[in-house]
Amino acid sequence: MAKSYLTAALCTTIALSPAADAFEWDWYGKVELQALDVDKGLYRYADQGRQIEAPFSRLGVKAKHQIMDGLDVIAVYEWQVNGLDDANKDQRLGSRNTYIGVAGTYGELVFGKNDTKFKKSEGKIDLFNETVADIAQITPGQDRLENVIGYQSPLIEGFNLSATYQTGASDETAGGYDWVLGYGDPALKKYPLYLAYGRADELNNISAERLLAQLPLWQLDGALLAAGLMYQHSEHLVRHTQGDAWLAQLSYQRGDWTYKWQWQKDDSQTRHAEKARLNNLGIDYQWQNYLTAYLLLSTLKFETEQDHAAALGLKFLF
Repeated sequence: MAKSYLTAALCTTIALSPAADAFEWDWYGKVELQALDVDKGLYRYADQGRQIEAPFSRLGVKAKHQIMDGLDVIAVYEWQVNGLDDANKDQRLGSRNTYIGVAGTYGELVFGKNDTKFKKSEGKIDLFNETVADIAQITPGQDRLENVIGYQSPLIEGFNLSATYQTGASDETAGGYDWVLGYGDPALKKYPLYLAYGRADELNNISAERLLAQLPLWQLDGALLAAGLMYQHSEHLVRHTQGDAWLAQLSYQRGDWTYKWQWQKDDSQTRHAEKARLNNLGIDYQWQNYLTAYLLLSTLKFETEQDHAAALGLKFLF
């Protein structure tokens, strides 16, 4: 908590100090409103029944100051609306990425609360990120941890290396690490594909290996058909469960419309007590790259029972 207040104070000082012109800083965030209906309440992050949510809406400030040629001090302070389940009703606001560090010719090194590099290795493969159909619904490793040191190398011929280490100064299970080797661009704009291999060791009680690929299948007259495939082997170090996970997805974008399908299975029993399958369909309509209306239909299947969810939402990025 002290680190969060320290970073917040730093960002505020950067923004309000007389020397602010020497800094680059900006506000950013997401405002999302969603009507969600869950049949039985078996999903993580959601209660049973009909509800209105603001899933992971957030506000953040980021700042950068050059201290010498090729070296900048950077800081991020970010808060979110907690959701979607009943467990967060008494604490609706929570911190997200909150860190300070340096960035330059040799990459970026930061310390604080941050997404692990193993999580970031997913790129854009999760078509239903930050909904009940998020890949974290049944597959582990999508962690944001406190008091971590993170490193991101510069891009060299399309390749980059990143790593996370969690220090012992944490209320969470500490001392684990991960590393990721990636190639290309998850947005499929600067490079024609994205490949990543990641390994996590004892991060948040999880050890895992991940291999994924994203690539365009067909592109003509502004329309794009793209696909993604992910394999992950996970082991929970406390529950002593382990198993494999697979994810496959297709997206078809034409103009402002995007049609999405995503299938996922996980046999590791790390997120749920039984082996799980997740099937999702969605349609997005986007205005001006910052406002999106969407429809989501999801089915969550276990060995003994299943659940269904439907959501209609509006998302504004700034």
